[in-house]
Amino acid sequence: MDKLLRPLAMWYGRKVEHELAKYGLKYEDILNDSHPDIQTAILRLSPEEISNRNKRLKRALDISLKHAELSKEAQASVQPFVGYLPLQRARDERLERLMNK
Repeated sequence: MDKLLRPLAMWYGRKVEHELAKYGLKYEDILNDSHPDIQTAILRLSPEEISNRNKRLKRALDISLKHAELSKEAQASVQPFVGYLPLQRARDERLERLMNK
């Protein structure tokens, strides 16, 4: 079963990466902001990282509304799966608080 799913998962990952790059987004930009771990991680970002995140989201919205894509050169520089949110730390702290209750 794993031999069948691995190529499918790799194909899907490349497809997601391509779609995110078209708009200049990172994977963590599209995560649900209402999740407590993501809210905590966003609050821990530096002002520069928050500004960069907001710029990416605004640019993506603008490009989407114009039914356009980033230039191929700009898409090549985007690394959608390079993370910037401290999600693991936020998740670990939430689970620790739950265990201590």
